[in-house]
Amino acid sequence: MAYDYGSESLGIRNPFKVEGLFRAIRGLLVSLLGIYPLLQVINLVQADKALAWIYAGVGFILLAGGLRALGGGIFQMFRFFVGRSVPTSLAPNFSKSERETAKLETPHYKSIDLEEMLMGRKNKTFVEPDGFISRFVHTLVTKLIFLPYPLRNLAQRFSGAIIGTFVALIAYALTAFVCLTGLVGTTGDILLPIFSFVLVVYLILTWRAASTVYRHAERTIETQGTLKLAKIMTFAILAPVILGLIINYLLQQPDIADTVARLKQSNLQSFAVLPQLLLVLVFAAISGSLIFILLKQRTALVQAQTKVAEYRANWQENIHPRELFVNIDNIVMANRRYKEIPNRVYRELNPNLNEQSESKGNFSGEVMIETQPEYAPLPHTALFKQLRIAATAVGQILLLIGPMILFYLMFEAKDVMALITDIQNARYSGVDPEPLAVQLFNESQFILSLLFSWLICHSFGRLLQNYSHTFWAELNFNSLLVYLKCEGTYTESKLTTGKGIYDSTASENYVMRSSLTPWIISSRIMTSTFADSGAKNVEHPRHILEMQENPEEMQSIIADIRSFFSDRETIASIKNEQDLANTNQIHQINQQSRAMPVTSDQATLASPQADAEASTALPLEQPKD
Repeated sequence: MAYDYGSESLGIRNPFKVEGLFRAIRGLLVSLLGIYPLLQVINLVQADKALAWIYAGVGFILLAGGLRALGGGIFQMFRFFVGRSVPTSLAPNFSKSERETAKLETPHYKSIDLEEMLMGRKNKTFVEPDGFISRFVHTLVTKLIFLPYPLRNLAQRFSGAIIGTFVALIAYALTAFVCLTGLVGTTGDILLPIFSFVLVVYLILTWRAASTVYRHAERTIETQGTLKLAKIMTFAILAPVILGLIINYLLQQPDIADTVARLKQSNLQSFAVLPQLLLVLVFAAISGSLIFILLKQRTALVQAQTKVAEYRANWQENIHPRELFVNIDNIVMANRRYKEIPNRVYRELNPNLNEQSESKGNFSGEVMIETQPEYAPLPHTALFKQLRIAATAVGQILLLIGPMILFYLMFEAKDVMALITDIQNARYSGVDPEPLAVQLFNESQFILSLLFSWLICHSFGRLLQNYSHTFWAELNFNSLLVYLKCEGTYTESKLTTGKGIYDSTASENYVMRSSLTPWIISSRIMTSTFADSGAKNVEHPRHILEMQENPEEMQSIIADIRSFFSDRETIASIKNEQDLANTNQIHQINQQSRAMPVTSDQATLASPQADAEASTALPLEQPKD
């Protein structure tokens, strides 16, 4: 949505400055590593073009990755632009002052959802977990269900990766048992290194997938079932048998059998799976400790209340029904705005008046309004803040180890190129190249182990970077949500005041007598959203986490409405000096006209009051004798 500037700040500061600083430092160091091999290319071009291309490729990869991290870190430290329209509304906003902004929002709820939550004292944000792993995690961490969706999803993803890792280790143990006991024949010695390689690749892919954090994770809860685990166990049991049959068939070929026998006699090093497994388990333990302690600290702040304040009554007032809704919208709720920012209207003001005749009818209407959410950061403990910084720092260190390994492999490339050259020269000179080939194979095993170590470090570093970013990104807000539903009947009557026997100033008014039955529900809600760097920093969906009872605010709202009833005027009166002077002048003229003597022609038209005044004014005639 657009950046709607206002002179009064909402108090939302950039939460990613510390994270951006660590990321920028890592990017700067990687960029420096990439500059060194690029500077060596000029000297290597004349000596060895192949090695020069390797240096150039490694330098370009390191420099590109470093500059990307440096730019991303600096971008996170830039100014955090927050307009007056953030955060996103809970439901479609019908406020007339926010028409253009409302078109750009993607709210999570509908107005009917908010009505159900207020009426039913329930929170539809807390959905039930789906899947074996999901339920298992939510059973171990009982308050996990009350956290926002991104935190619940990362907990499920991490737990799924841990369970998948242990299942893969069990499957590998079953595979090793099948191979070493001879159940697959004489091919066990060949199958086990292959499965060791497959195990490491699977673990790298598993933790790389677990490190991914999707933006759509803030809308739904992911499913973590047992189907993937069943596939792993099935593969562990059937794959050795199938591959064993294939290898037995290949070994029946004479040429292949001689080659395999010769390789067994040579001093070839098998793929070392144990260091990679230890690396995965150590990093999983470190990451798991940081993530789940952070989750425990966050769940300690959960209250998960679903309480509301409710008011139901019957009012008999001289008021048109439409005036009640207009007063609530334009006065009562407008007086409760936060920093004069327009309220969010989720149920538009549209009273329905059903006129049954000229003087009576019934009506119904409803309105749902939320005040501008006020930024209310959670009171995190010092331990939470320290662990969040530690998780960010460890993640950036692991992401730095990968480029350092690649930088080291650049020097190993020189030895590999020398061995390849020696093997070619040995073939041309008629010398047996097998010892050199064995040495090259062992060197490639070492390089492969370093590459796997790089990928493992990168996967766990990316995991900690993305997960800690989620903890940095959470923003919480506090607002007032009010729902009013009013029904009743109205009748029209005529009220006349000020009439006298003679002409006088009178007031005739048509009064609408209404029988109002209001139902008002309000709640002080705590909502959560997750910020990001860039144009859509605080424009992601917002979720309701707590609904607190607010009887004081409810009484204040009722008092304002009742005050409106008591201050209304039913009888028209004179409000200015000119009208008052004119009325006084007319009154004086009437008095003078009534004081004038009555002629014989006017006697028949005189009023009884004038006759009485005349009779009392004349002297009484004396009777004759």
